[in-house]
Amino acid sequence: MSQFQDSQPCLQAINSDSKNEKRSGNKILSITLLVTLISVAGIALPYPILAPLFAEGTSPLTQFLNLPSELLLGIVLGIYPLGIIIGSSVIGAISDNYGRRKLLSLTLLGSAVGYSLTAIAAVSENFLLFCISRLLTGLCEGNISIARAIAADLHPIIDKTRSFSLISSMGYGGYLLGPLAGGYLIMAGIDMVFWVAALACLICALISHFLLPKSLDKRDTNAETGSSLSLLSQPDLRRFFLLYLFLTMGVNLYYEYYPLYLVREFGYLAVDISWATVFLTTCMILTSIFINPIIQRKLDHPHAGLLGIVIFGSALAALPFFIDQTYLITFALMGAGIAIYNGFLPSYLSHSYENRAQGKLMGMLVTIFCLGNLLAALIGGVVSMFDVKWALLLGSSITFTAGIIFYHGHFKAKIWPFTEKQA
Repeated sequence: MSQFQDSQPCLQAINSDSKNEKRSGNKILSITLLVTLISVAGIALPYPILAPLFAEGTSPLTQFLNLPSELLLGIVLGIYPLGIIIGSSVIGAISDNYGRRKLLSLTLLGSAVGYSLTAIAAVSENFLLFCISRLLTGLCEGNISIARAIAADLHPIIDKTRSFSLISSMGYGGYLLGPLAGGYLIMAGIDMVFWVAALACLICALISHFLLPKSLDKRDTNAETGSSLSLLSQPDLRRFFLLYLFLTMGVNLYYEYYPLYLVREFGYLAVDISWATVFLTTCMILTSIFINPIIQRKLDHPHAGLLGIVIFGSALAALPFFIDQTYLITFALMGAGIAIYNGFLPSYLSHSYENRAQGKLMGMLVTIFCLGNLLAALIGGVVSMFDVKWALLLGSSITFTAGIIFYHGHFKAKIWPFTEKQA
C-alpha cells in the first residue's frame, strides 16, 4: 500500500508533464495555423484579377514587347513559383539548423516587402518590375515548408496526419478568403490588392515573432547540410519527388487555368471567379476537417493518398465536358480529392523518413510543388493559346501518371516506406 502511495506523486508529475506538453503543442499548432491562414490569404489575393486582366489585354502590363497576352499571363503566373522553388529549396533546410520561429518571421517580413513592390509596379504598369517583385515575393513564400516542419515536429504529441490535415485546411481557408477579398478589392484599384497582401504578411510576421515560443529556434537534432535539392541524390526519394512533380503539375494546370476557362466558357468576371474559388476551397476545408479523420480510420496512408489522386484526376477529366453551372460538381470532387491526398501523402512521406530532417524534407515537397506550378504555368500558357480545355485535360492525364507511379512504387516495387534494410 505504501509503495502505491509513493508512486502516486510520480504518476501525477508524469500526467502533469504530459498535459503541459499537449497544451504547449496545441498552442504552437494554433499559432502556426493562424499564420498559415493569413499568409496564404495574402498569396491568393491576386488570383482572381490576373486572368481577367490579361484576357482583356488593354493594360500596358499585358502588352509587353507585343507578346501574346496568354504567354505574358503564363510568365506572370510562373515567375512567382520560380521564386518559391529557389526559396523553399533552402528555407526548410536553414530552419533545421537555425530555428523555425526566427526564419518564419524574417521570410514573412520579406513577403510584405515583395507585395509592396508589386503594388508599386501595378500602379506604374511596369511589367518587368511586376515580374521581379513577384519573384522576390516567391523567394520568401517558400516558408510554407517551415509550417509543415513544425507540424511534423509536434509528433507524437499531435498526430502528424491530423496536423497536416489542419495545416492544409488553413491553406484552403486562405485560398477561400484571399480570392474573395481580391475580387472585391480590385474595385479600389489593382494596387490595393497587393497592399492588403503586404499588410497580411506583416501581421503574420509579428504574430510569429511574438507569439511562437523561442524553443522553436533550437537546432533540429537531425539537421543536415546542403539544400533540399541534395535529397534528389537518393534514388527512392528522387522517385517519390518525381511522382509528386507529376501530381503537382496536374493540380496546378487546374489551379492556374480554371479561371481562364471560366472567363472564356461562361464570361465570368473577377468576382464570379472568386465565388467559384470559395466553393472549391469550402469543399477542401470540409473534407480536411470532417472526411479525412473518417478515411484515416478506414484506410492506411497509401490507399488514402491514391484515392485522393484518382478522385481529383477523374473530376478534372470531366470538367471540360460540362456546359452549364453543373460544372460545380467537378469542383466539389476535385476539392475533396486535393484535400485527401494533401492530408495523407506528406504524412506518409514524413513517417517513411522520420529520421531525416523534417524541414529539409518538407522544403523539398514545397520545391517540387512550385516546380510543378512553374511548368504548368509555362506549358499551360502555350496549350491554352489553342484551347484552354486542352490544358485541363493535360492536367488530368499527368495526374493519373502520378497515381500510376505511386501505385507501382508502394504496392508493387515496395520502394516506400524506405527502411534501413533497403539502405
